[in-house]
Amino acid sequence: MGFFKDFKEDLSETANRLNKDNGVKPVAEEEKNDTAKSVIENPSLAQLSAKAEQETGGKDKNKDEDEGNKMAAKSEYGVTVKPAHEEPGEDAIADETAVITAGLCVTGDLDASGSVDVLGAIFGNVKCRGRLMISGSISGNSKANEVFADSAQIDGNVSAKGAVKVGQGTVIVGNITASSAVIAGAVKGDIDIQGPVVIDSTAIIVGDIKSKTVQINNGATIDGRCTQCYSEVNTTTIFDIKPKNKKIK
Repeated sequence: MGFFKDFKEDLSETANRLNKDNGVKPVAEEEKNDTAKSVIENPSLAQLSAKAEQETGGKDKNKDEDEGNKMAAKSEYGVTVKPAHEEPGEDAIADETAVITAGLCVTGDLDASGSVDVLGAIFGNVKCRGRLMISGSISGNSKANEVFADSAQIDGNVSAKGAVKVGQGTVIVGNITASSAVIAGAVKGDIDIQGPVVIDSTAIIVGDIKSKTVQINNGATIDGRCTQCYSEVNTTTIFDIKPKNKKIK
């Protein structure tokens, strides 16, 4: 075994010497130089990673800026683009209508994010963000964006952000608060309206009326005071009489 090992080493040295004499570099030295050349000419993996991260980060930043501009900008038709994940506000009105059928009786308070049609009976307070249509009966306070009552029986206060319309055949025992109103039924309670009020010929009102303007049709019955306290006319200054001529001594 020692003989073959020595023979192999001698043969390797002889081959390297012959290659050197002929201008050929030894194998080990050539591989070493090729490795060094590869390291010099080719960037390291860390440098490539840093460069790729820098380029990618710039693209992502530009992409985020473009998305932000799209959300904030308006299209040529004036429509504002909003994020899809934006949550609706607390006062948003749902596009749905809950129906209390004629044969249904509900005991307890009712709170809806949309509109409600009451054909049956509710013993409790009713609150909805949309429109409240009543042709049944409610024993409790009602609050909605708009209230339309037709041949209804309501024992409680009625409050609306918008209009209140009390149709013929409707009886309300309670106060009414709204921005405008049309009364054609019977109301026993005070009516407080920030805007105009129309009292139809079939209306019967027992209570005071406060409004900005009022129209009372011939045939209406009103047992109470009617004041336009929200009018823009200042009655105090109109009746403040001052003498035009100085008093002669």
